[in-house]
Amino acid sequence: MELRGTTGLLTGAAGGLGSEMARRLAREGVTLALSGRNVVGLEQLRGELPGDGHAVVPGDLESADDVAALVSKAEEAVGPLDLLVNNAGIELTAHFTDLTPAELEQIVQVNLTAPLLLTHRVLPGMLERGRGHVVQISSVAGLVSPAHTEPYGATKGGLVRLTESLRNEYRDSGVGFSAVCPGFARGAGMYQRMADTGQVAPKLLGTTSDEKVAADVVSAVVRDRAVVVSNSQPVRPLLALGALSPRFIAWATNRLGANRLMRRAADARRNPQ
Repeated sequence: MELRGTTGLLTGAAGGLGSEMARRLAREGVTLALSGRNVVGLEQLRGELPGDGHAVVPGDLESADDVAALVSKAEEAVGPLDLLVNNAGIELTAHFTDLTPAELEQIVQVNLTAPLLLTHRVLPGMLERGRGHVVQISSVAGLVSPAHTEPYGATKGGLVRLTESLRNEYRDSGVGFSAVCPGFARGAGMYQRMADTGQVAPKLLGTTSDEKVAADVVSAVVRDRAVVVSNSQPVRPLLALGALSPRFIAWATNRLGANRLMRRAADARRNPQ
């Protein structure tokens, strides 16, 4: 899909990955409705974006009422939506039994239920106009999940399966669907918080950056790519082997140090200094 002259809704826009996506999409000519809970951050970001007509549409994805109204509010602000980027999410590394039921429900609501509902709400208009694209920001953890990421991996994997099914159902509609799967993102999110405490990913696992993820979002839309792995190291061969042999991928995940890295983060959460 050609991006120049389109409109889009970006959730989680004030975060590290989200703000870089907003800048990149605005440079490509998208008029954006920026959504999230940090209204001050969203307003500051809006003022930095190139182009005119960008809007701030606050929304808390933990609130069913906010989710139900978000697409309508975005379209009132910028017009019928050509693009939806479901970027907002909760990243939490913990020993599974340390998580409370409320935390599990919160992660599922924000990471999976809200993207499902927003996609469901925006899709009829896109289908009627015969154009549009929905991007789910998943994770490499949605393709192969290391230890201590159970709810995160489960919800991010759900976004990949959602994308696959939607592509199959609406393949001739003019509407596209993509899942972008970042690896450990430098400068933003869970991995940067870990890196700030000295917990660095093994080199063989690779990393990514907010700039690369934003560029991959644009590529996914323009080229209608199904699943985009955004990582510095080539992990697709590993993932392909893992699909054939779950035991192999479990061995490789442990051998490459992913389990060890996440366990240190989970231990730090259990026993804060």
